[in-house]
Amino acid sequence: MVWKLILLGLGSLTLALVVFYVWATSGSYPREKYTETLTYDVEVASSDASTLSLVSYNIGYLSGLTNQEAVERPKSLFDGHLKGAIATFRPLNPDIIAFQEIDIDSKRSYSVNQLETLANALGLAHAGLAINWNKNYVPFPYWPISAHFGKIVSAQAVLSRYPVEDNQRVVLEKVADRPFFYNALYLDRLAQVTKLDINGRSLIVINVHLEAFINPTRFNQTHTVRNLAETYAKDYPVLLVGDFNSALNRPEEGERSIEVMAESELFTSAVPKDQWTSQPTFPSEPAQYKLDYLFYTPATIELSNARVITEVGTASDHLPLMMTFTLK
Repeated sequence: MVWKLILLGLGSLTLALVVFYVWATSGSYPREKYTETLTYDVEVASSDASTLSLVSYNIGYLSGLTNQEAVERPKSLFDGHLKGAIATFRPLNPDIIAFQEIDIDSKRSYSVNQLETLANALGLAHAGLAINWNKNYVPFPYWPISAHFGKIVSAQAVLSRYPVEDNQRVVLEKVADRPFFYNALYLDRLAQVTKLDINGRSLIVINVHLEAFINPTRFNQTHTVRNLAETYAKDYPVLLVGDFNSALNRPEEGERSIEVMAESELFTSAVPKDQWTSQPTFPSEPAQYKLDYLFYTPATIELSNARVITEVGTASDHLPLMMTFTLK
């Protein structure tokens, strides 16, 4: 009788775990909307039509330096970081912003649609959205339970003053040696390909967020991204931007995957390679490593200036990059 009760209890627990797993790994955001082109009813800010500007920002869902920490975050933290980001970007008046780790409807950031909020605040009416994390429950950080992310709908996104002609979501290789449940709950690493109409001329923005922890996977993803970008570069001016999660001065990386991009004959870094270690982007305070990059096609794009936007402070655990340029 006792063994029957034990087996019954184990069976019930197993069933509960299976039901929880299926529910947790499912998501609330419709799959048919994973790749969307959005238009916001906003008051469009005026700009200098003679030059273009782009910002790339791993916004870290506006959690600041607490991003990976097992802490409970008050809503006031996010409100303050959002206010600071808006105050920084308004006078810069960028034409294009490529975001990584931007929340659309997540418990961890109080279910605020950060993309829509920033579009309205900055007067940028057009966006390409690429959902990369859509789970009903993410049990991370693992302890305490009160710090779990819970429901997540997060994305990469390109916000633009100019209309979006096309928007695609390329899912990159997953880590091969992780257990099935890890990959089932983990975000998709993406290359988002957004085609913008710049006064009748097409510009390709490839927005990436590559593997952070496993070097071989990140190498494979970087090769995939480079090949993808070089294919588009045959026909279009291309900006390849985002969080490559590789730095020259991090010894634990061993061989650096960012070198794959440095070897491209079709792309140039907006920040010269010999300045990579002197212009770090992570963590936002004190910044030590350059994980974020801007690459462009010099045959079709003329660079005017590039810099790290340090004045945004610790709204994210990354610092954003900005470049101004013209199309040849």
